[in-house]
Order: sequence, then structure tokens, then C-alpha cells
Amino acid sequence: MTTTIETGAIWSEPEPDIPRSAIRETIETEVLICGAGNAGLMAAISAAKLGAKTLVIEKNRRIGFIKPYMGAVDTKAQKAAGEKALIDREEIIQELVNYGIKCTENNHVYGPGYRPSKYAGSNKVDEKLIRLWAEESGAAFDFLAEELAEYGIRHVAEYDTADGYHGGFRAYPTHSKLLVPPLKGGPFAIIHAGIYVLERFFEKKTRSLGARIMFNTAMVKLVKEGDRVAGVIARKKDGTYIRINAATGVLLCTGGYAAREEMVAKVNPEATAISCLRFVQPGNFGDGIRAGLWAGAAKDDYPSAMVFDRGIAKPGGRSDLPIRPGGSFDSFFFGSQPFMKVNMDGKRYCNESVPYDVIINPLQNEKNGVACMIWDSNYWEHVKSFSTIGCSRMVPSKSRPRTYEGMGRFMNSGMLMMMRMKGYIKKARTIEGLARKLRLPAEEFRATVERYNQMARAGEDRDFGKPAKDMLALDRPPYYGVTYGGWLLTTMDGLRINENIQVVDRNGNAIEGLYAAGDVAGGFFANNFYPELVVGVAVGKSMTFARHAVLHMTGSVRRTDQVN
Repeated sequence: MTTTIETGAIWSEPEPDIPRSAIRETIETEVLICGAGNAGLMAAISAAKLGAKTLVIEKNRRIGFIKPYMGAVDTKAQKAAGEKALIDREEIIQELVNYGIKCTENNHVYGPGYRPSKYAGSNKVDEKLIRLWAEESGAAFDFLAEELAEYGIRHVAEYDTADGYHGGFRAYPTHSKLLVPPLKGGPFAIIHAGIYVLERFFEKKTRSLGARIMFNTAMVKLVKEGDRVAGVIARKKDGTYIRINAATGVLLCTGGYAAREEMVAKVNPEATAISCLRFVQPGNFGDGIRAGLWAGAAKDDYPSAMVFDRGIAKPGGRSDLPIRPGGSFDSFFFGSQPFMKVNMDGKRYCNESVPYDVIINPLQNEKNGVACMIWDSNYWEHVKSFSTIGCSRMVPSKSRPRTYEGMGRFMNSGMLMMMRMKGYIKKARTIEGLARKLRLPAEEFRATVERYNQMARAGEDRDFGKPAKDMLALDRPPYYGVTYGGWLLTTMDGLRINENIQVVDRNGNAIEGLYAAGDVAGGFFANNFYPELVVGVAVGKSMTFARHAVLHMTGSVRRTDQVN
């Protein structure tokens, strides 16, 4: 279904011509960071700590959401937690390199009839970047933890991966977490250990080190002097333009293009074909990617997006454009539990005990791009048996020190009740009654449930190979069901970068003075595959690469483009 992306055709908007007379102010700095999110503020803290004159510009009026799922290898917190939190570095590198290949070639996981994209798999990532994350993420997060310790923030390792597998897929204890004290974090911190208030501490630390943050200031274009990027032209809230000269380097941390739905549909049609809900960072319009292309950069050829199996629709709903916008409390976290799932013909279509992308991508080939998840009144006992990890975790984690991961039964019940009140979740005393409410063919659906229950009691899934521990009979009414599809979060194909995090041109040569980290940069993911069981790897690589970019541009690490 995917075709080779003609980068020039998709990103063909002309570079704006801004005359010198329109520029009202010129600002001088050493390190300029465009974008104040996970990557941008990690970079700002790193640069300011080194003593560099640092400026951060952000197009929105506040910093972006600092996500608490920070994937790393060999942090001090992991080492302190002992053997359960330790990771074989080479093993996880190969897992990430080969992830897409495993997902697409294993037809037993997908089920009969699945037609993978012709561009899937085949190692379309940059292994050097994956190795950089595996080698430097531990030190990067140890640095961050040390800088934030003055606020009472604790660094802990989330290592509880149950038996270490989710179906046939290996789960890794990569989740590195920063805990905010409840008394300092406010009510959200009391509810969930401060994961929604990290932003204020990142901003506070950035400013305390002397870095400057300018909000409502959008990067418009890069400024080149010869072959080197020397700064940017930005637009303030009142519409006036400023020029910012960066003596040391410019780091793009502007995010992807997920907020431009029509562009996602053009560049990444597989993502829109399976998504019925989207929750993206505001302002992620691909500004940094476009500016980089104007400056001569190359971009990933293969689209990539983060789509979780948590978008829900009312019965009869579908995926594809327009995608309904919604926040965390509109998404269906419960949807990532491996209950029985059927297509709109009332039939199972794959092994449900697989990562998010492996169960959601086949919906490209199913009616309306959606499916239905089914559970019964004994659902919490089933959830305890499933024992999922990451942000799908329902049962509180057993990790020590405590990480506060796991939604818990009370909060989950509240979210299920809310979704029922909104008309998404349907309830019935009989399977036939549930079929009518979900608009499924009753006879086919009843036969599917009966066969599923028979195989569950026999302890063997003869259709799709689902693990016996997850094959739990649905035989205790009332029954519940929901129509679900993908939840689009971000795009992950961006500007090409090298192992120094420098943006490169179409010949692979570094563009001097220009770096990119976060979703504006590519090379790490491909083909709509996000390795959910390497928990936090997206944020982890973004922050690790942002720190490395600063270290490289300031000469604090050996330049790998120089001969010894």
C-alpha cells in the first residue's frame, strides 16, 4: 500500500523570502535550540551546564509535555536495582535493528491473509544511531537525574516485565523514570507520582543554569553563511521577525508533522488508514523538517509514525480522515490488553498478545480499519494474568524502589465507566445482544466466541498461537465490547542525521552548524514500527541524542568525523 515518497513533491512549499528590512532585532547566542520539549530542554540543560550561552525558542506559549517514559540502558538506577534491571546491550541493539523484519515476516503473528507493506522490514534504520542510544543513554539520564536531584526528584528503574515476554516478543526493562515528590508536584503528583508536572522542573533547571527561553517565538527558516548554518529567522507572536545568530550551532527539536493531518495522509497513508483518534503536540507542523530541506538536508525515504492500539470509535465508526482529536482521557488505555479482538465480520484476525503496532497495522486490510475488543465481568482477573508493561500496565508494578506504574483497578474502572457514559463501550447479558450493539454479524460472532472459549479451556490457540496464559474464556456475563482502532501520537520520519546528530545532505555530508534531535530527526524507526516493548525508547533516544548534539557542537566529545 505504501509508495516511495517523493520528498520534493510533498515538502514543496517555497522557502519564504524575508528581507533584511523586516527584521526588527538581532540576538547573539552560542547554542540555539529550536523547540522546548523533551529533547530541547535536555539540550538546554546540557549546554548551559557546560557554560555555553544558550537560547531556546518555542513557538507555543509553554513548554511541551515532558513524557515520563524515558528508555535507557545502564543507568545508575538500573544498576542499583540489580540483575532484573540489567540489559544485554548487544541484544537490545539487534532487537531494534531487526524489529521491523520480525514483525513483517512472521505471518503466524499477523495471521493468514495479512499483506505487509512492500517497504516493511529489511533494516531500513541506521544501526549507528541505535548503538549511540544504547551506549550513551545511561550516562545521559544519570546526568539529568543528578541535575534534578536538588528538587527532590528521584531516579528509579522500572524493571518489572513479568516473565520477560509479551506473547512471543521480548520485553526489556529500559524504562527509566523521574519521580516528583507529591508535595512539590501538586495534585497530579499525588495521583501518579508527578509524571504530569516534570515540565515545571525542567524549565526551572534550565533557567537556573542561565539559559534563556523565548516563548511564542516560531522558527521560520535557517540562515546559512556559505555552507554553514549560522542561525535562524524567527517570528514573534506580534508577527515581527527577529534574527538569531548562533556561533556554536543550531539544534532543531521542533517535533514531527503529526499536527498537519493532510500531510500525514500524504506522507504516511498507512498511519491514517488505521487511526480513529489523534493526540499530537500542538504546533507539530513539520517546520523543522521543511527548514532543513530548504537548507539542503536529506529526509527519510520511509514514513514512520507512533500509533497505539487505543483509539476508540462508536459502533459503526471507522479509521481514516478526518481523525477525531482527543487527549489522554479520550484514549482507551484498556485497549492494549490482549483480550479477544475481532474484525467487523465477527472473526479474529491475529494473535492478540503482541505489541501495539503488530495488532493495529493489520487493520489496513480489515473493514473500516477498525476492530472490536471483547471482555466479560471477570476482566480484572484476566488483566492480572496478562501483566502488560509500559503505559499499558494496569496492575501496579512490583519494581522496588516503587515506581507508581500501573493504573490500578479503581482508576481503570472509572475510565471504563466514563467510556460507557460517552457511548463507546457497550454492555449486554448475551453474546448475541453484544453483537447487535457493536453492529457485528451475530451468528459469526457467536461462533468465534465459542471457538475461542473451547481453545481457551484446552489451553491451546490453534488459530493464531496466542500464549495459553492469555487464552482466557469469555463466559461470565455481562459482556462488554468496544470498537477500536489506532491512536496517532507522532510521526518519526525526519531529517537524516549522522552519529554526531548532525543533519546531513543528500550525499551524506554533514551540514556544518546544524543538528536535529527528537521527532524532527529520522534514522531510528521505519515503516510504522514502534518497538513498544523497549519501553520509552522514543523519548530515550530523543533526549540522549539532544545531549550528544550539544556535547559534539561544543567540542566536549571527540568528533567522529575527524581522523585520530
